[in-house]
Amino acid sequence: MTVFDPYGDPSRALRIALGALLLAAVVATAGAFAADPESAAPSPVAYDDAVELGLSSETDALMAGSARVPRTQVFYSQLQYVVGYNGVESFAATLGDGRTERQFGYPIAAYVETFDDARPGTTETGLFESTFAGEWTPAAEAVYVVGSDARSPAGETVVPFRTREAAEAFAADHGGRAVGWEAVRSRSYDTDSAATVRSMAPERWDAADERIAAAERRADRPVSVVVGEDAPTVEAAVAAAPANTTVVVPPGTYEETLTVNESVTIAGEDARISGDGDGSVITVRAPDVALTGLSVDGSGGQTRDPEAAREGREGGGGSGESDAGEVWDTNIQLGYGHGDAGIRAVDAPGLVVDDVTVEANASGLLLREGSHAVVRGLRVDGTAEWQDGFMGITGMQSRVTVTDSRFEGGRDGIYLHRADGSVVRNSTFADNRYGTHLMYTGDALLADNAFRNELFAGITVMTRPSGNAIVGNDVRNSSAGVQASGTRTYVGYNTLVDNELGFSTSSRGSLYERNVAADNELGARATTVVPSSRVVANDFVGNAEHAAAGAGALRVWADGDRGNYWEGANVGVHEPGERAYRPTSPVDGALHREVAAVAVRESPAVALLDRLRGTVPGARSGSVIDPAPASAPYSPDRIDAALDPGAGAVHADWRAELDGRSGDGDGDAAMNARDRNATSGGIDPRAKRNGSTTPAAPVAPATSPTPATTEGPGDA
Repeated sequence: MTVFDPYGDPSRALRIALGALLLAAVVATAGAFAADPESAAPSPVAYDDAVELGLSSETDALMAGSARVPRTQVFYSQLQYVVGYNGVESFAATLGDGRTERQFGYPIAAYVETFDDARPGTTETGLFESTFAGEWTPAAEAVYVVGSDARSPAGETVVPFRTREAAEAFAADHGGRAVGWEAVRSRSYDTDSAATVRSMAPERWDAADERIAAAERRADRPVSVVVGEDAPTVEAAVAAAPANTTVVVPPGTYEETLTVNESVTIAGEDARISGDGDGSVITVRAPDVALTGLSVDGSGGQTRDPEAAREGREGGGGSGESDAGEVWDTNIQLGYGHGDAGIRAVDAPGLVVDDVTVEANASGLLLREGSHAVVRGLRVDGTAEWQDGFMGITGMQSRVTVTDSRFEGGRDGIYLHRADGSVVRNSTFADNRYGTHLMYTGDALLADNAFRNELFAGITVMTRPSGNAIVGNDVRNSSAGVQASGTRTYVGYNTLVDNELGFSTSSRGSLYERNVAADNELGARATTVVPSSRVVANDFVGNAEHAAAGAGALRVWADGDRGNYWEGANVGVHEPGERAYRPTSPVDGALHREVAAVAVRESPAVALLDRLRGTVPGARSGSVIDPAPASAPYSPDRIDAALDPGAGAVHADWRAELDGRSGDGDGDAAMNARDRNATSGGIDPRAKRNGSTTPAAPVAPATSPTPATTEGPGDA
């Protein structure tokens, strides 16, 4: 990148900066938004044409039938997209939070889905339902029932009606009271949020401890059969063993395959079971089986079964989503779930795998049809080329708890598909395509793992699940550190070093905090078109580029007066934290690399350009601003350790901090109190809640044409 010499020709710098100003004006013209605030209020659009926020679209599949989440669509003055909120309370929570108006402008029109003629009610489990979709009504004209027994997977549901008569009739049947829009926007709502997920992360760790302790008790059984003494083969010994006893496998290599149909423990002592290269080596078809102290090799190399997928589609298998999604999902569940493995479990809940090594030609451990498992001390050595192998662990509709394990080579270290509630912790991944890869999997904990040399990413979460916590991981020398889609995700205390990308903010209504992004080509990337997450208290150090943003509205990465630490942000004549920092600006983005950029940053032309970016939507799009950059790193010790080549993996003591047993006084409690994730909401109606609420703030009516906020110097 060319930088400017502060001791050179000042007029040249001015001409270039003014040229940038004119270029930005051209871009602004091209970035016109759909709704003109000077014209009449726009009419509602088809909801599919809106950019969806609020509950995940996965909610539809979980709720099923006629259960619904009342929807809202909003036109903003400085946003070229119509924003659709799943849940009236999701939109109401954004009013007055400051961040939404700064990014999108003020709402010039808002419509809610009303249910006067849709036969509204509740399901047996209390979810709001209606026979038909509602009709669009201006938000200020609708009448709302609050405090009723109608719920959504996120918590309380506000139910809108066109007329007070219909609202009061619903309240008479389901409780609550009918109120106007003013009362709705001033209420607090008991809904799940990313802060809820943060508070639950230590509980998930403790739950994993309990699962592991229970697994140890299940595996500890009296010996009934010893291979070589009481039976000639492992398969014969397993067939002869009574339920709830142990089969001992002495040292040696046993060339056989076996199927376990009883709840027994198979305990090896330096024992290897070697298959014939066709199919799976050990197949488990009984509950509460334990495999300990074994080495396994010689499985077949079939990574999926196209015939199983074809039969499943013809038989109507799948997850009940759209046709295209159903075909894809069926192919994954039936195809991937029917490949070869060192150990395969089918309808075998309570499986224990402890101190086991698998040399995998396809999957190391394959779990299918509710084969919930506890895995400790598993090592899977996959193929040298990821295209030739498959997963270290493949979990299909099976919750897995993994600790103290290692996965090298092959396609993905761990692949989980509809495996809600899984925990992967204290494990090492190296030379995979993805280290840990979640699909349709929510309410999981991925914590304190180390990832090295991952071709695509250390941690990847796809297909918009909800409630995942990704905490305390260390990812290095990979294409990406953490890429998590979905909603209500907590990404915190991760150490991301020497990657092409540290992390992306691709999960909606989520919280990214206390991550260290150091020496990456790109520290972080804003990827959602309409931002709805908080990015705060992260440390960006030594990255070639601290942050980048794709198409979309201005992203404000701060929480009130608490921003992120950006190396280079506080250079210049301003006091630390007094000047906003724009990591996506060519000038600000060069401050930590080129001292000469400071002179350009202080120039009048750049000041004018900053004001243009703050007032013209086209110039704001695709940009990030931190109005309160921190003057010092939040985690200096972790940064020092991360940049020490001999330090190894770096993990924060996040459990102590999140549990409140210790703290650094940086305002985490205050941040909990201020949590205002506009799209907070879970997708599992059974999820635990901690009673957190979203603070309310009185604001001007949604249709009030208040002036747009500018983002020029001094507006921090």
